[in-house]
Amino acid sequence: MSLMVIVTQVLLPLALLAWITFYPAAGWLAWGLQLISVATVLLGIGLASLWAMPPFWVPYAYGFLLLLIVATHLLRKGIPGTGFWRASAANSVVILMVAMLGMLGGYLAWHAAKGRMLPEEAVVNIAAPFPPGHYLIAHGGSTPMINVHLKTLDPTVERFRPWRGQSKALDIFRITPMGLHKEGWQPTDPARYTTFGVPVLSPCSGEVALLVYGIEDMSVPEMDHDHMAGNYVAINCGGFFVILAHLRQGSIAVAAGDKVKAGDILGQMGNSGNSSEPHLHVHAQRGLPEYAPLAGEPLWLTIDNRFMVRNDTIYIVP
Repeated sequence: MSLMVIVTQVLLPLALLAWITFYPAAGWLAWGLQLISVATVLLGIGLASLWAMPPFWVPYAYGFLLLLIVATHLLRKGIPGTGFWRASAANSVVILMVAMLGMLGGYLAWHAAKGRMLPEEAVVNIAAPFPPGHYLIAHGGSTPMINVHLKTLDPTVERFRPWRGQSKALDIFRITPMGLHKEGWQPTDPARYTTFGVPVLSPCSGEVALLVYGIEDMSVPEMDHDHMAGNYVAINCGGFFVILAHLRQGSIAVAAGDKVKAGDILGQMGNSGNSSEPHLHVHAQRGLPEYAPLAGEPLWLTIDNRFMVRNDTIYIVP
């Protein structure tokens, strides 16, 4: 975990929960502001952050702890008294500081919640491109807050134009039932990540339109900026193409022109290209331009009729 993750997803939530437990204000307004501020900070962090490590269930645990703290406080002391504020000077300063954090948390929560709504634009549906197991959406959704791919929609940035097709993509991890996705602390070997080597399946019946292979898997967190998509396969699904990228070197099991059915093995998840750690990149686009294959018109996609956003989990039953 990076220092930023440790601070924002572990230390800050625990500090806020400890603060409202041991230093609750006595007046109803101060206590109410204290509670609302902590709740909105936790909500914003919970919705906007990527919960891979700590795992996806941790923000739910924070929410449960907050409810338990509030319930315990009300049972022991009842509803705060009629005093308007009744908080020490030091605690008053902290309350106001956390209230400002709460406004930031509300901003994050709002944009993350907006990203859960599927825009009223062209949408294509695909089958899950992976075998039975547990999976986590790392990037996905309809706002840049929760889907970094959307930045390549900006037509004013010339370097984004060859990658416009991937603007509405999903990045997906394989996780354990407890939400873990790697062995050890910041391993550099991609093979120690749960995602690495997982089969990639065709998301539709169609034809292999294009593939790139032979690009080496990078050590974590190194990235290959010369081959952004790494090893990938493009499937013509009839009316649109699906690109599955960052595949493992030497794992691609099809050739251009092959006919495939939904569920056929295409290769394995890897860590080739512009990938900070092993994951599967999936996106849909219209067209496959010869000059820049990933410059097609981006399409929103659903998997098994679900619009996937950051931190959504998928369980494929064996």
